[in-house]
Amino acid sequence: MVEIIPANNHIDEFLCLVKEYTDTILAEGEEVARTLAVQHLDDELGHVAAKYGQPGECMYIARVDGVPAGCGALTRHDADYCELKRLYVRPSFRAQKLGRQLLERIIGDARQLGYRYMRLDTFPFMESAIRLYETYGFRRIGKYNDNPAPSALFMELTLFRP
Repeated sequence: MVEIIPANNHIDEFLCLVKEYTDTILAEGEEVARTLAVQHLDDELGHVAAKYGQPGECMYIARVDGVPAGCGALTRHDADYCELKRLYVRPSFRAQKLGRQLLERIIGDARQLGYRYMRLDTFPFMESAIRLYETYGFRRIGKYNDNPAPSALFMELTLFRP
């Protein structure tokens, strides 16, 4: 059975998944390491509830038969836009469409919270994730944050049209 649950009371599980995700992408090289440093990953991991548990933000864990299988989060930037963060599914669970389920839940929350746009940054090596984002209507945009990676891709989903 698949459950998508708020991670607020399951911080240790969320942290474990985020660390697994960041360890995985850090293996791709120095460009990723610089990006995570600019994003203050160490501070984020030390203060997860402050980063993703404030009003207008959320974090989720996907479980399969009670086993933590994936995670994702939403962080507020301003009244109009939020950012999708740390969407990750463990490799052994990827055939179960958990990324879709997490993304749908987070997009639904963003709409309910009244955001007009959801943004994200990613890397070209994350081909499956990029295809997923494009399937849900994300389009490529110009740089919107301080990500220092020359190869970084920036994407945006319009949640509400003015």
